Amino acid sequence: MSTKTVLFAAAALAGAAYVSAQAAPAWQYIPSACSSACANVAEVAYLCETEYTSTTDIYGCYCNSLPSDSSSCASCLNSNNAASLASLITSDIAACPSAIKSCFFACSFNTCASTDIACQCDASYLENIYNCGSCNTANGNTGSTQVSDWQALHDSCAAQNYTGAASTRSFTTQPLASATGQNAYVAVTLTASGGGAAATGSVAASGVAPVTLSGAQTGSSAAAAAGTGAAAVSGASASGSKAAASGSAAVSGAAAATTSKSAAKGLAAPAAGVLAVAGVVAALL
Repeated sequence: MSTKTVLFAAAALAGAAYVSAQAAPAWQYIPSACSSACANVAEVAYLCETEYTSTTDIYGCYCNSLPSDSSSCASCLNSNNAASLASLITSDIAACPSAIKSCFFACSFNTCASTDIACQCDASYLENIYNCGSCNTANGNTGSTQVSDWQALHDSCAAQNYTGAASTRSFTTQPLASATGQNAYVAVTLTASGGGAAATGSVAASGVAPVTLSGAQTGSSAAAAAGTGAAAVSGASASGSKAAASGSAAVSGAAAATTSKSAAKGLAAPAAGVLAVAGVVAALL
């Protein structure tokens, strides 16, 4: 009989970058003269910065709640010596939908070394792979990590009796980070007057180095030893969820009901540049 190895590894994303150094804007730089024109931008930026700590989560939250007054806000900012802030907000209008559809947020997590099977078979890692694969499958992102790749890795881990792939464990997609405090929100007081960083400098939320996005969800694979096995799958066909970011299927050996998880708060941001996971199943004699 032949055995199979599942090959999974982190790889730098290929393809030309569609946007560089995107981030949520820091509301503190909005000039007071633009309080009305930028009311929604200030609200979303404030709530996302308050509710999340990592750059990726803050940006994901902002994109998932993209302010309706972004264009009018940018116009006001350009008229009040805040061109750098206006440029960031304007670029987010196009970059945010692209980042969501390409599954940048769903696939931004720390990846395991190609030889670390215990890490790859850990329940939290399998959850991340499933979430990323579900998002790509739901959004038709071919050439990227799919639910089928998760299944291959899960089966291999289960065959080796890793508890992270136990038949009683269910896997669910995670919604994007989003602002949740709108009902209790009190408009922030804007005291900036333009100039300085708002005009020519960095205006990323929290002053944290912004993430760099790439337009492709592809990667190369490196070998990692694993075995074979089979696990039952239920609800594996992913469907779109909030902002078409991920599927809403639950997968387990025991047909678990679909559930929804809140996006993790305070996760460490991934290294600069996005890492993707790619899967290949190779037969060995």
